[in-house]
Amino acid sequence: MRNSWKIYILAIVSFLVGTSEFVIAGILDMLASDIGVSVAAAEQLITVYSLSYAIGTPILIALTAKMDRRKLMLSALGL
Repeated sequence: MRNSWKIYILAIVSFLVGTSEFVIAGILDMLASDIGVSVAAAEQLITVYSLSYAIGTPILIALTAKMDRRKLMLSALGL
């Protein structure tokens, strides 16, 4: 029971990461009008982001598998 707060923090962070990835869909029409392209062209932004996230995540996990997680987290937060 001592570490149950870690589970709650992990759940909240997972929720925030998931929602931040898809928040762009709600403002897509405003984004398209601001940059002067059609909504269909702006939708390609979401597609490219999702594909790069889906392809890049397993690659980065494989590349950083042997690194110290604490140092890796600190360096990622520093970026």
